Amino acid sequence: MDIFEKLAALILREHQQGELPDYLVEPLQHIASHPEHYRDQIALVEQLHTQLGELDPYSDCGCFGEGFTVADLITTLKKLGIDINTAPPTSCTLS
Repeated sequence: MDIFEKLAALILREHQQGELPDYLVEPLQHIASHPEHYRDQIALVEQLHTQLGELDPYSDCGCFGEGFTVADLITTLKKLGIDINTAPPTSCTLS
């Protein structure tokens, strides 16, 4: 299984578990299903796979954040030439 197949499987798993926001599924699937466009950026695809595998939607809350945030995914997507036209919501709300 190559990195693109691994990414596709991980996208499905994370989305089914409710960790991955709906608006990121299509851009991520685009990368996974078009390896011919991203083979020269394999390090970024691997980084995206790592970030998705360690996605923690609450990582930006408090001082003990571990894992990667949605903002991290969006930053890597931008480096791959995919612009997400929405601001990533924060997982925390301050009262």
